Amino acid sequence: MSQADDPAAQRAFLARVIAELIAVRRARLLSMLVLALAMLVAGLGAAVQAQGDHVDAVLLFSAFSLIMIGIVCALGAIIAWTRINRDVLDSIAATRPARAKAPRTRNAGLAVAVGFAIVGILFGTLLWGQTPILAGAIVIACLLLACLGPIWANELANADDRLAVILDSDDELSARFATFTPIWLHEAMESDAAAE
Repeated sequence: MSQADDPAAQRAFLARVIAELIAVRRARLLSMLVLALAMLVAGLGAAVQAQGDHVDAVLLFSAFSLIMIGIVCALGAIIAWTRINRDVLDSIAATRPARAKAPRTRNAGLAVAVGFAIVGILFGTLLWGQTPILAGAIVIACLLLACLGPIWANELANADDRLAVILDSDDELSARFATFTPIWLHEAMESDAAAE
């Protein structure tokens, strides 16, 4: 009997897929909130810097653009919030969710954070002499963006444990999960086994 026909292997495989879906939903919500805050901070910094004896129209337009992006990200966070509690079994019944292309380990998340921090400090240093308020806003925005790596890494690393807690606390979902077999499961397991 192949692993794709083994019920225990099927449950384990399905659990990994569901756990990742839950983690992606949570990480997406947190990411959109971080992005919104970072864009709004950078936009407000640019808007404040544009004021003075002579209004800098280009900087003011940049501020407007950043603030609009921040608002769009905030709307994305609202949409992500509405989807976070959607039934996970119904969500994967027809097709397997795509695997998240994001840092999955603490070191990978830390590398993303360090990268954003370095970029923020570099731009802050370059801009400090001419536009100190904008420089400070960019540093803060980049430090906020540095949270993205650890957010995704933490959510994906703890996905299995979170699913176990959810199944343990929700008897109805646990009972459905025990007998749930989406149409793509067998093919996906064979495909993953062949890829390995």
